[in-house]
Parts: sequence; C-alpha cells; structure tokens
Amino acid sequence: MNFTLPEDNLLRLQAQINLTGTFNHTVSRMPYSREQVMFRIQIERGQPNTAVKIEMGGQVHSLDVQTAHPEKHLQVADFIDAIANGRVDSAEVAPARVTRTPLLPEPDGLLDDTQLGRLKHMVRHGGFASLETGHQCPINVAVHRTRPAQGVTVIASIGSARPRTKCFTVRGDERECLKRLLISIEDLHIIATPQRAAAA
Repeated sequence: MNFTLPEDNLLRLQAQINLTGTFNHTVSRMPYSREQVMFRIQIERGQPNTAVKIEMGGQVHSLDVQTAHPEKHLQVADFIDAIANGRVDSAEVAPARVTRTPLLPEPDGLLDDTQLGRLKHMVRHGGFASLETGHQCPINVAVHRTRPAQGVTVIASIGSARPRTKCFTVRGDERECLKRLLISIEDLHIIATPQRAAAA
C-alpha cells in the first residue's frame, strides 16, 4: 500500500496552486488503511514558474512548475506522493494516479475572440478597453505605444472602491507585448476571483 494524496485534498490543491500561501494537508495509505502523514506546502505563484516547497517528516523538498501548465496540481501531487513513499531521490517510477472522478474539462478562455481582437488592435495602435470577465467590475485596460523603441506601456485595473492595478512597460515586438498584456489580465482576474473559499 502506498501513501497518496486523497481526492478531496487534490481538489483543494488544484485551487491552492493558483495562490501564494502556506497550506496544511495529509497523505493517506490507500485504499484501505486510515494511516495518515501530515505535511505543509508553501506556494509562491510567479511568472513563468510557481515555486512549491513541501515540508514532510522533517524533510524539505522544492519543485518549480510552469504557472500556465493546466495540470500543474497533478505534477505537485505526484511529487508529494513520491516524497511520502520515499521515491523522490530514486529512479523508481511512480504508479499511475487513479482518481475517483474524471478531471474537470479544460475551462473556456478568459476572453472571447472580440476581446482578443480588441487587445491586438490596442497593442498595435494604443487605446482603452473594458473587458467583461464574469466579475462584478470589468477589467479596464489602457495601452500606450512607446516611441521610438518598440513596445507598450500598460495600465490595467479591476474594482472601483479599492481597485487592483498593474502598470508596466514592455519592450519588444507585438507578440511579446500581447503575451505580457494577457498574463497581466489573467493575474487581475485571479486576484479578483474568490478562490480563497475553494482553497480553504
């Protein structure tokens, strides 16, 4: 019998991996034993990588995962299982993860085609847009083209009473500028999403 992260903890981890913070979990011997091991996970969300530190049984292990990877929570769960079962420093292959419920489908994109087209136009020519992303307040984005160096200066915010704001300048071609703009919009969307309730 191997230790593994229970399904309910895996669902919590899926929400927590998009946050920065410290969380407590347990791994259990599966499928029949109730023996458990407590551990602490520290998550530092960043771009392009999220840093994960796991403290278990007096040992500390670290892992970096790509922030944009859709299954980064499964990579972290497999790493936790390997630590609990003493395989983290060996070449032993981990058993396949079996879940009781199917994985959630890939979520729809944050922005629709019209909004993406508007942002591409703004990166080329500058401008302002209010983007509806399902929150009570839209994400407001202002883009100014920099001259003579190729790039953009962006101001993006969400909220009215206490808005969250991002302001930055990107040097590079239109593709790089659009990529950084989309990352910033996604970050604001995550900040405004009440994920703390899902991660509790």
